[in-house]
Amino acid sequence: MANELIRWVDEAGIDGFNLTRILNPQSYLDFIEMVVPELQQRGRYKTAYRPGPLRQKLFGHARLPQRHPAADRRFSSLQG
Repeated sequence: MANELIRWVDEAGIDGFNLTRILNPQSYLDFIEMVVPELQQRGRYKTAYRPGPLRQKLFGHARLPQRHPAADRRFSSLQG
């Protein structure tokens, strides 16, 4: 499985796979326990996530910019 996934990436430039067509939950576990470690060992799958929230990873900053309409509501839910 790992060989085939790597081949698809290398030959077709695929940058991700959708695993939603797997038939049962055990299949996910099999993939996680058997395929992911093999891909990691080959340096083809990350072993850790970069620190920080998703917003920081996508946009370069952890908080909404002050000009964003929702920025003035940051603490309103905490203040009651």
